[in-house]
Amino acid sequence: MKKSRKTDGQPVDDLQLLRDLILGEEKDRLHKLDLRVSDLESRTSDVAEVLPAAMNRLVGDPASKPDFERPVVESIRGAIKRDTESFAEALFPVLGPAIRRAIADALSGLVQRINAALEHSFTIKGLKWRLEAARTGVPFPQIVLRHTMLYAVQEAFLIQRGSGLILASVHRDELLALDEDAVAAMLTAIQSFIQDSFGMAADEPLRSAELGERTVWVINGPAAALACVISGSPPRAVRAELMVLLETLHARYGNRLSEKPEGLSGDEGLRALMGEALREEVDASVRSSTSFKYKFLWIMGGLLLLGFLGYASINAWRDQQLSRQVVDLFQAEPGFVITAAEMDDGILNISGLRDPQAVPVAALLDSQQIPAGKVKTDFSPYQSLDREVIIQRLQRRFSLDPITTFNLEGDELTVSGTLTSGQFAGLQSLPDSHALIRSVNLDGARLNAEEASRVFREALDAPDSVSFQPAGAQMAVSGLADGSWFTAAREVAIEVPGWQLDFMPLQQNLSAQLNDLIENLNGRVFQYVFETRLTPESAASLDVAGSELVTAQDLASALGAHLNVTLEGSADGTGSRERNIEVSLSRSRHLLEELVARGMTEQGVTQTLAGWNESGIEPERRKVTLFIERSANP
Repeated sequence: MKKSRKTDGQPVDDLQLLRDLILGEEKDRLHKLDLRVSDLESRTSDVAEVLPAAMNRLVGDPASKPDFERPVVESIRGAIKRDTESFAEALFPVLGPAIRRAIADALSGLVQRINAALEHSFTIKGLKWRLEAARTGVPFPQIVLRHTMLYAVQEAFLIQRGSGLILASVHRDELLALDEDAVAAMLTAIQSFIQDSFGMAADEPLRSAELGERTVWVINGPAAALACVISGSPPRAVRAELMVLLETLHARYGNRLSEKPEGLSGDEGLRALMGEALREEVDASVRSSTSFKYKFLWIMGGLLLLGFLGYASINAWRDQQLSRQVVDLFQAEPGFVITAAEMDDGILNISGLRDPQAVPVAALLDSQQIPAGKVKTDFSPYQSLDREVIIQRLQRRFSLDPITTFNLEGDELTVSGTLTSGQFAGLQSLPDSHALIRSVNLDGARLNAEEASRVFREALDAPDSVSFQPAGAQMAVSGLADGSWFTAAREVAIEVPGWQLDFMPLQQNLSAQLNDLIENLNGRVFQYVFETRLTPESAASLDVAGSELVTAQDLASALGAHLNVTLEGSADGTGSRERNIEVSLSRSRHLLEELVARGMTEQGVTQTLAGWNESGIEPERRKVTLFIERSANP
């Protein structure tokens, strides 16, 4: 059985051996290829080796370039939509300088036009140009450009060959822009007319045309033509530059220039390239001829600007000083609270609080010579607790005279000056009703003179002949009064705020009255008819003399003086000596009794005898002589 099985498998092994000999090398190559295709890393390396060469070939082939660009553009567009921020960060270093350059170029052209207009605005030539602008209806800047520029490309059109459609257009001034379709139709019509009229071939296109003061240059290319509307006389070099621009457009957009215009309508890159066609060149001689005027105008403008800024700065500084002065003034004045202060067109608007007792606003501003028209105030009333305002409020409440003053220290009010009795009572009750004042010091205050005089008169029951007159801090008592009232008045204690009674004037008057009485009574003679019978004249004067003696004694007692009264009796010498002495003594005694009967006291009265002439009878010596003198009490 074994032998048979070995014999049967022998052909199989030989066949396999034959296959290995014939296909073994090819089999190994296929195996290696299978491994390489299956391995992702190997395939990536292979693609990386051939991709740069493939990319270069696609970029260099205009036929396949659009097919290559389309998926790349779509991929980039999708990526931008998905992650806008990352692309913005990546493109920022490129877009920033490009945007700044575009803005700088635009501003440079704008400044150049403004400078040209300013240079000729105030010159004779400029006035002529203004008249021309008014006559023709052309804007003044365009007139300036017309006379100062050597040339300027006003508009540029990219026209599709064959169809004559406008692919793109740019213009310098919106007001002077031509109708795109009209320009394209005009150029196509002119081209057809020239070819039909002069038998020109189709490959000999129109190169230029004159349209009034403008020139139209047509730069022809394979797929599109660049038509430029030019003012002035451009040099031939400009045409070459425009040709280079057209070639750039063909190189970048190629077959897209043969497509419908709608495909290029939103292409910003195409518009940017077309903007390079708007070239210009200013006449250097005109610029140099007006450079001095230009500098002069700039200098004058600068001086005017500096003057304006200086004037504005000075006004701002004055407004600031006024605001500070007024605010400080109100803040320093009691009874004012400033909450807001704003300058508005040279007027200082102040708002806050003001106590009705505070100084009037107009008077306060006038005290500092601040014009009232420069300040507008809006104060709401409130009750201030400032010391000065409280004092002013009290002065107005009690209607004080100017010499009466208040001084508030802490919670104690000190009053100095003259007050009425009602004011005294009101101030004494003030601590019970005032929120700040707890005590009132009236030691320096006194009752006014009129009320004080009335109080003294009523308390002393003074006669009408006595007057009370203020003399400094004292109430002087003067006039005439009897001694008993004078004595009693000096014993009465009367307290009148701020006043002391001064009896010295009255005392001096009474002393003078006493002296007058003494002078009047001293040496008075009382004549007798016989024995102790007075003559009618002397009897009539006896009542007056008695009254005067009583008054004199009363005054002397009140003044602390002593009166020495001497009654000197005399006789006429009839009879003996003894008889004359007896008669003289009886007469003096008689007069003393008569005077005592009329109120005179015997204290201090002395009776004496006068001498007589013994050689004869003298009737005129029938008398009593009254002698009186004043002396101090022992």
